[in-house]
Amino acid sequence: MTDMTTAQALQIIEFLEDYNKHFLGCVSFLNLKQQKVLGDDLVWLHDSLPEEQRLSMAGASLENKRLELMKALGFENHTSSQLLEMCPQEAKNRFKSACEALENSIDKIKGLNADILEIVEKKLEVAEKLLDNQFKHKALTGPGFYDRSSNGGVAKVRMTDPADEIIGKM
Repeated sequence: MTDMTTAQALQIIEFLEDYNKHFLGCVSFLNLKQQKVLGDDLVWLHDSLPEEQRLSMAGASLENKRLELMKALGFENHTSSQLLEMCPQEAKNRFKSACEALENSIDKIKGLNADILEIVEKKLEVAEKLLDNQFKHKALTGPGFYDRSSNGGVAKVRMTDPADEIIGKM
């Protein structure tokens, strides 16, 4: 294993610190997203899709830049543990700190994504049960348009398609 120079170590460390800033932004976004999922804020969730896509694309771009940097420095096949061993003594603590911060951010992102998915799945289960219970009491009979009745059941509002009344049949 070849040792890395202090300049190389600092270049890697600075990149990892910038990479972690991106991940901290993702953590902030996902914390807010989790609150919006809990609050059923579908408008915010819909409107946030471009931001989520931007964060995802920025992450992919940073990962490509990391791979390019490691290749350019000749360390493309080395793990962070191996890099730490090769790191000059004066940069070891900062390198280790940058790696740990990055790992912590990634763990938070994975945890938040898992929590959000679990919340959505539970909300869908509850909605499905509510719909099943609602339709058990009053069976839907034939085509038409239905609405919730005053007693909590489902009532047929009309037999015809409202568009037929506006446009007329051909």
